Amino acid sequence: MSEYDTAGAAEAEQAGAGYGDPEVTVSEGEDGSVIYAVDENHDGVAESVVYDQDGDGVAEAVAIDTDGDGSLETTVVDLNSDGEFDAVFVDTDGDGAPDVAALDRNGDGLIDRVVADTDGDGKADTDVRDDDFDGVADSVVRDTDGDGDKDVTVTDKDGDGTFETVTFEDPSTNPLAQA
Repeated sequence: MSEYDTAGAAEAEQAGAGYGDPEVTVSEGEDGSVIYAVDENHDGVAESVVYDQDGDGVAEAVAIDTDGDGSLETTVVDLNSDGEFDAVFVDTDGDGAPDVAALDRNGDGLIDRVVADTDGDGKADTDVRDDDFDGVADSVVRDTDGDGDKDVTVTDKDGDGTFETVTFEDPSTNPLAQA
């Protein structure tokens, strides 16, 4: 996804256009989508790619190389085609698959749910939720043993930003039951 035809970049370099404005390569997909690859340092590898999937001039997704390794590991997406980005997907371990998904479920511009694969097994094991959409996490659910079932839930019942309740759904993960 981050590679594109570098012939234009080479010609731009030869023409002395190696400094200043980034080089933008525009491609059109068979489905009518438009892809803008942005090469800011003129090395032939895009640092960001903008996807206009329906060709209407409004981006549905932007992929970004946030750490300079040549891989587009962060993608922001407009999931419901309302012109606002409401999800962020991040590949934190460089395996090509997102490990973290952050969502704006109610469209207010604030992230209110984060799901993550913290152990790298390809399955989400952490779910952080802001269920009342006030910008403060209300619960964190963890699958600590990798079986796909929630094991521990911490909850802020009164909404003051402090987690008061810890629930162990799986007795084998409860340290008090082990004592």
